Amino acid sequence: MPQILAQKKPSLHVSCVPRKDTTLLKIALSNDEPGILYRVTAVLYVHGWDILEAVAETSLEGTVQDLFVIQSWEGSEMTETLLTQIRKDLFQLFYEGRTVEDYLLDEGKGTILTRKIGDPESSLKLYNPVSSEFTVMDLRLKDTPGLLFQVTYALYLLGVDIISFTANTYDGKVRDSFLLRSSTTGIRLEEKSMFPLLRSQLEVFL
Repeated sequence: MPQILAQKKPSLHVSCVPRKDTTLLKIALSNDEPGILYRVTAVLYVHGWDILEAVAETSLEGTVQDLFVIQSWEGSEMTETLLTQIRKDLFQLFYEGRTVEDYLLDEGKGTILTRKIGDPESSLKLYNPVSSEFTVMDLRLKDTPGLLFQVTYALYLLGVDIISFTANTYDGKVRDSFLLRSSTTGIRLEEKSMFPLLRSQLEVFL
């Protein structure tokens, strides 16, 4: 009689560790999939939090643990009630088929990529360091709420995985650095072919 393997149930664990000026948010998923940071940034955008840093880790069993350093736009603290709501929203986006587009509309945040926030001092750089197996993308942009969410959405549309992310903000401007790879091939991006595609997707900021 053939053995029937039990299907792995979806699981999502969300916890946080308060810090002096920021909060460390930990999110563990039962399986890896494209667009994790894109969905997480959407939820934090709705609830008024910026992501200053993000690192993704995947275990040999396929469990994904993402670590986020986040900060409230209004200087608020992370409460247990808010953490529960964030978990509920994320579970709907990851496992219940709710789309980010519908989620934003339901929360009164409008559609995606509608605001022009161009800046003459903005820049986009994409390169493959010899010493790294990932592609580096550097963005220098005018800081605005929801910026990271819209950037991660553009990368998601292009089939690009974000391995890690850091942000530095000064004088109302932000420098975002990403480590990237192709979600289909699992290797670094081709600079010459990907740069114009990225430029086109991110022209709303540049």
